[in-house]
Amino acid sequence: MSQTEEYLDVFDEQNQPTGVVLPRRRVHTEGLWHRTVHIYLFRKNTEGLEFLLHLRSKLKESAPGLWDTRFGGHIKAGQTVEEGVRDELQEEIGLEMSQYNLLDGEWQKRDFPPNREYTQIYFLEYNDDLGKLKFNDGEVEEVKWMTHQAIKESMRLNPYQWAASLEGFENIVTSLKSRV
Repeated sequence: MSQTEEYLDVFDEQNQPTGVVLPRRRVHTEGLWHRTVHIYLFRKNTEGLEFLLHLRSKLKESAPGLWDTRFGGHIKAGQTVEEGVRDELQEEIGLEMSQYNLLDGEWQKRDFPPNREYTQIYFLEYNDDLGKLKFNDGEVEEVKWMTHQAIKESMRLNPYQWAASLEGFENIVTSLKSRV
C-alpha cells in the first residue's frame, strides 16, 4: 500500500512520552515504543457475544490476508488516544465515534521486537446494519459476525488464519464480559 509516511510519538518502556517524534518506519525498524489503539466491535444475542471480524487486505504490512478481531492502528504524533480512536474508526470503517458509546479497556504492553507498543483497548457495541460501514482505505477485504466461541474454536484449529492469538482473544473476551 502506498501511503504518506506517518509520524509517531516515541514512548519509554513505562509508557511515558520521550518528546521524540519519528517516522513510523524508523520506529518499527529500531524497535522503539509507541502507542496504538484496538477497538473490538461486538453485539449481544441469544448465543452470547459476537464480534465483528474483518479479513485484512493482502497488501497490509503486518498480518496480510488474515482474519482479525479488532480494528485500530497507530496513534499519530501529537494525537490523544481519543483522537486516535476517532480517526481509526472513521478511516477503517466510516464510523463517527460520537454516535456510539465506547467502553474503556486496559492498556496492554505488546513487546514483539522490533514492534514494541502500548495498546489502549476499547469495546464498541454495534447493532447497526453492516451496510452502514464504509471500507474506503483498502485495508479491509471482508467483514462478518462470529460468536466468541466459534472464534476461539477456529483459532485453536487454524491459528495460521488469524492475526491474533487464542490466548490474547480469550483475555479480550474476559475483559469485555467484566464490562457488559
